[in-house]
Amino acid sequence: MEFRTGSTDFDSLEALPRTLLIPLSARAHGPRIFPALNPEDQYAQALLAAAGIEAKTTAADAPVMLNVLWRTQLIKRLGQAFFERHPRSTGVNLGSGLAHYFQWLGNGHNSWVDTDLPEVIRLRQSLIPQTSRHCHNTALDLKKPGWWQHLKSRTSENGRPLLLVCEGVLMYLSASQVRALLREIGDNAPEGSELLVDFISPWGVQLQTHWAPDMPPFQWGAHNAMDIARMHPRLELLAQHSVAEAYGWGASWAELCWRPWTGGTLYGLARLRVGEPG
Repeated sequence: MEFRTGSTDFDSLEALPRTLLIPLSARAHGPRIFPALNPEDQYAQALLAAAGIEAKTTAADAPVMLNVLWRTQLIKRLGQAFFERHPRSTGVNLGSGLAHYFQWLGNGHNSWVDTDLPEVIRLRQSLIPQTSRHCHNTALDLKKPGWWQHLKSRTSENGRPLLLVCEGVLMYLSASQVRALLREIGDNAPEGSELLVDFISPWGVQLQTHWAPDMPPFQWGAHNAMDIARMHPRLELLAQHSVAEAYGWGASWAELCWRPWTGGTLYGLARLRVGEPG
């Protein structure tokens, strides 16, 4: 995808935060190609227009848009199920970019915290109106040790489980940074909290240099969701989903055949539960 922007706010962002434009554009324009995966995002197109952003997409961008729309629908569905079980809990988007999940997951009783780097949070506050007193922004650097303590002051946990969403983040971190992030969650999240996190395979990490050489490079991949669960003793794998689901049974069969070479799903989403403290 290519972007033209008339906003100096966007022009001042470093390369990695600029990747927030990709899911935003996918949610705004992708439904024209994949109507069955339309998340009905009330803000995506308006945000692009307000920021003066023109997105140029080609046929080669279709898989990226499908990936984003698939994971958005899946996170919506899993998030709604979580809040049916825990209607007064808090949701947290770790690395939210310009996503606005509370438009779909707010139930009148729960609350939500969108977190990202300070420059991204400033951009969110300038572009996304305050739609609810139960939805908040907070600046957070997931690479810095101890970030959970700052988050804790914003979540009003009261012992209730949290819904933690982390999409489009882990693949840009080093292996040690991924372990540190999951350690913060595993050491601190209340029992019963759930983590929804997407991941790409190591083979996909290698292929990215050919697919998108101009994008910030992926650094870390997982063969499957169990690779993530094994990183902390309190993390329990509840389910693993593959983007092949969005392509139909033929793609799922092909993925199974490729597994001896790929080691697992090319791109997936893990649903993990935080167990009782050790």
